Amino acid sequence: MFAGYPAAGLAIGCLLSFLYLAAGKIFSDALVAVTLVAGSILVTGAIHLDGLADCADAFYGKRSKEERLRILKDPRIGTMGSAAIGISLLARFATLSTLVGPTVLLALPVMTAFSRTTILIALRLLPYARKEGGIISQPSNRSLRSTSTLVLAVSVVVAVAILLPVPTFLAFLALAGFWRLSWNRIGGCTGDVLGASIEIAEIVFLVALAALDHLGTAFGVFYPLATLVFPAA
Repeated sequence: MFAGYPAAGLAIGCLLSFLYLAAGKIFSDALVAVTLVAGSILVTGAIHLDGLADCADAFYGKRSKEERLRILKDPRIGTMGSAAIGISLLARFATLSTLVGPTVLLALPVMTAFSRTTILIALRLLPYARKEGGIISQPSNRSLRSTSTLVLAVSVVVAVAILLPVPTFLAFLALAGFWRLSWNRIGGCTGDVLGASIEIAEIVFLVALAALDHLGTAFGVFYPLATLVFPAA
């Protein structure tokens, strides 16, 4: 199941790009950004936001590993979780409302494919934290440990790094810190940690992309390719 995530991410990004084109015919930039944020929530069912919120609640403060794992299973969302959701949505809106059209159209599929590929790497680095096991440890997902899955993950990440090196590097830096935190807090990962990883990767990627756009820095193969696709932009 997880091995298909890069392709699923690419499909989600293409769908959001189509939504961006359609909404741009009707709304202003701010409303287009709102439409994209809402669209991403509807497509994913907000499961990654839920993972981010659960991790924010569980990892904040001094608690035992058992207490943190219990909080990760709790369907309720606390103060830190609510704050994490708010910051995530605000960051998405702020970046998507400022980026120029061609950048958003072409970067969305790249970003969503990359973010979902990162969980394949997380599963290679972090053991499953719960003793009773879960969806990650099911026999149908044994291919996660295969060489072919690792090659797929590395290939996608390298391709994205060639296209947009700065957002890719900063997103991985943020993920490395988050995975280290997860290791220290619960001794590995859970489904919530994987969902939060996707959310963190996309937020940092978008923020870095917006910063490059604001600075007028066209660093990476992505920008000349975008010029070829949209020569008048």
